[in-house]
Amino acid sequence: MANPLQISGIPVSGTGGDVELDSRHYKIQVDKTDNAFSDMLSDAINGVDNAMKTAEQGVENYVAGKSDNVADVMINMQRAQLSFQLMVEVRNKAIEAYSELSRMQI
Repeated sequence: MANPLQISGIPVSGTGGDVELDSRHYKIQVDKTDNAFSDMLSDAINGVDNAMKTAEQGVENYVAGKSDNVADVMINMQRAQLSFQLMVEVRNKAIEAYSELSRMQI
């Protein structure tokens, strides 16, 4: 994997690892990533939604007699419940942070 930060314009001379810095400006190249905060948040919400749907489908299969493994059903239900609780807590913290910022004097 390539290093995301690369500094160009720094010539290395000599065998002892001496570094000679050029007096001109240095270009820093950062690989562009498509991982915006909104994308990360959207992925997390979709993950919670998928966990809820999986748990619901497992319950429906168990009630219909298509599955007899109650342990998997309970594990999927707990996973969905915990992921939903985590999402609610993240929302609460975001609202709390916004309220704190809005009360700041500029």
